[in-house]
Amino acid sequence: MIRIAAAGGGTGGHLYPLLAILETLSRMVETKILFFAVKGKIDERVVKKEHPEYETISLNIRGLLRPLYHPKNIWRTAKLMDAILKVRKKLKEFKPDVVILTGGYISGVVGLAAKSMKTSIYVHEQNVVPGLAVKTVAKYARKIFVSFEKTRSLLGEWKNKTLVTGCPVREPDNNEAVPLKDFILVLGGSLGSDKINQLMEEVYRKLPHMFFVHSTGSEEWSKKLSKFSNVAAYSYIENMSAFWKRAAMSISRAGASTIGEMLYYGVPGILIPWEDSAESHQLENALEAERLGYAVVIREKEVNAQKIVEAIDKVIKKGKIKKMKENPALIISKEILGEIR
Repeated sequence: MIRIAAAGGGTGGHLYPLLAILETLSRMVETKILFFAVKGKIDERVVKKEHPEYETISLNIRGLLRPLYHPKNIWRTAKLMDAILKVRKKLKEFKPDVVILTGGYISGVVGLAAKSMKTSIYVHEQNVVPGLAVKTVAKYARKIFVSFEKTRSLLGEWKNKTLVTGCPVREPDNNEAVPLKDFILVLGGSLGSDKINQLMEEVYRKLPHMFFVHSTGSEEWSKKLSKFSNVAAYSYIENMSAFWKRAAMSISRAGASTIGEMLYYGVPGILIPWEDSAESHQLENALEAERLGYAVVIREKEVNAQKIVEAIDKVIKKGKIKKMKENPALIISKEILGEIR
């Protein structure tokens, strides 16, 4: 049995790649998992619901505000330091064989708590630009996995222990069939996007001959968009991998998990990055995907329905891209097991 301590949360972009790795490892070897989650956030809710077998420890912490010299960070730093002591105590009791971190401020807490222990720490950075937590724990990591080649150069002195794998993707054991194919998949992130929902409402009027599957993020928007005969609107799509497999192209924000799924399943797309994301990471992700030939980027401040219509035509003509041969979650799992067994 391999004992794993894990953290990566606050957003689905950090959580789902981590779950992809943990679920893959559990299919390969017997595991016991200690999961540190942020109290009240998506990681706490999803893990308790989907993986009751994990021992979940919820920490009542918040990340540092930007700019970092914000006066409220004095109190937040004190709370983080207290959490580090609590996590260290729990880690000493649990005695993990490995610690796996995928970003978000909780990764910084768990990484700093684990650094004094003789435990291998592995980190995955989903975004092009490394976040503060990843940069904080990179020094103590045995290996750093990244989604993009460009990220290696941004990790400076730690690039020699960095491996480009791509972004881990969850693949459920029981994948339901989708009775649709060659549709355009529209996503606004795990919580949906009012901006994208509003834009697509106009696009649907302009393209009645094309069929769309739209994850709206709310019942209200699903009802509103269901009036279009060429749209299948869902508040939330549970079996996302099944839809990716059948999609002709996508329209979405530029979170790392979304781009990771897009690349893994070979689905080209239009990316409309949320430009208020930390360190503008969505914009950087989108521009890198475009540079690699996988996407067309439309800046949020410039986007309108007509530009989306024109970009759809461009992407459809491009055709599907080549699907990745191996899930990054499997590549990472093999690396970890090869080093600790």
